[in-house]
Amino acid sequence: MSTIPLTDAQLRAAAPSIFAETPIDGVSDRYAFVPTHSVLETFRTAGYYPIMASESKVRNSENYGYQKHIIQFRSIDNLLRPDAKEEYADIILTNSHNRSSSFIVDLSYWRIVCANMLVIPSHTFVQHSIIHSGFNLSKVSTAINEVVSYMPKMEQEIEKFKSIYLSELEQHSLAKAAIDIRFDTDIQKVETQELLYVQREEDDNASLWSVFNRIQESIIRGGVRGSNRSTGRAFTSKPITAIDTNLKLNKELFSTVQMIADLKSPSYLMAAA
Repeated sequence: MSTIPLTDAQLRAAAPSIFAETPIDGVSDRYAFVPTHSVLETFRTAGYYPIMASESKVRNSENYGYQKHIIQFRSIDNLLRPDAKEEYADIILTNSHNRSSSFIVDLSYWRIVCANMLVIPSHTFVQHSIIHSGFNLSKVSTAINEVVSYMPKMEQEIEKFKSIYLSELEQHSLAKAAIDIRFDTDIQKVETQELLYVQREEDDNASLWSVFNRIQESIIRGGVRGSNRSTGRAFTSKPITAIDTNLKLNKELFSTVQMIADLKSPSYLMAAA
């Protein structure tokens, strides 16, 4: 990922499907084709510039150039001061030109120390899924503005995560939930400690934020060791590279962490007393 805004030429090299000029063959007349590159200037005008792009791998060559793709945008304020914060709020855009996806605008957080992209689940705020039919650029502008307006609240949520400390039991419970999210536990056996290893000094504490990041990094980047329950054969998990799987795992894990934060909040503890 670059910390310098990507040019259109760099975006095209990273994900050619962004610049498709026609939809995939076979779409109906009711399908309104909206090329992703047509909204890039809308993001830039709003002060958000692309810093990362990728696209899904395709098995069928007929889908190449039309597959799902993702673009990560960062504000000009944060680009001008790249070392001013520990994490940045970014906007994620996903789309496709093969009828598999509408325009989806998500909020994410990028943690500088480990380059982790934490995607916020849509039920947390007003996620925008903009269908191609009846599309206009004003809907994109509205989506950007509403996601940006939610960023201060999400920053408060992260500060809450940093202030909450987990017991050893709670850490392992969170890791177990993450294992259930990531693996088929009827077939695969993974010990919770595999997700709790401290990779860097900054995460050598028991705050919910640090434990969350340790677990998320293990799940997304791979390298988690386990075994097959039936055969006993060992395996090591691979990095998550598929766009849909990455977003799904991130959002489910974030929701689980929010549940723990709620359970540990003073208001919940007082109500339970």
